[in-house]
Amino acid sequence: MAVARGAGGALLSAPHEHYGSRMRRGLLVGAAVFAVAAPAASAPPTISLQTRAREVQGFDSFQVTGAVASGRAGEDVTIEAKECGSYAPFHKIAGTQTGAAGTWVAQVGLLGNSDLRARWRGGISDPIAVRVHPYMTLTYKGPGRYFVWIRANDFFGGARAVLERAAGSKWVTVKKFTLKREQSFGIASSTGTVRAKLKRGTLLRAVLPKAQAGRCYLAGTTNTLTV
Repeated sequence: MAVARGAGGALLSAPHEHYGSRMRRGLLVGAAVFAVAAPAASAPPTISLQTRAREVQGFDSFQVTGAVASGRAGEDVTIEAKECGSYAPFHKIAGTQTGAAGTWVAQVGLLGNSDLRARWRGGISDPIAVRVHPYMTLTYKGPGRYFVWIRANDFFGGARAVLERAAGSKWVTVKKFTLKREQSFGIASSTGTVRAKLKRGTLLRAVLPKAQAGRCYLAGTTNTLTV
């Protein structure tokens, strides 16, 4: 095996020197690839989104606001939602345009817990979570009969609701009853009829407890009704 020599004595053999050169080139290439692959720091959102309404009643309209980075008026803004329990991606629920200084205002409504975000050009705001009480109504259906109707993103068939009466400053249980799923299109509809003999003038309401409402809703409460 031929060995290269110099004033300082034996050096690397020719094959070893070739191998070392290849290793150095490999390290340089690897470093370059790593530098390209390393993620860059994410840029701040170019549109903002805020709301004071973090807990709302189903079907109720509430206000969301924000601003765009350009500061210009007349810019199109889209408000998107992703509902709890849904496999669907974020989708448009409202649209608006910016006013002075690039600020914007929109009215939206939800039927269940959702994440909201705003979109402007290619930019998307940070999402915010809004929690929802299911929309419930209580109506009188004749002597001793009361009807509860719930409309939401989901059915509540089999859930147990509670008819309550006012007793001073408190609400006390009158009777528990089971809801059933109704045939409906678009908005899910669940109903229940409860029978109870009550004194004239009794103030009533119906409640869907949080444990029965599930993870995608807050507890629900109907309007009040006087017998």
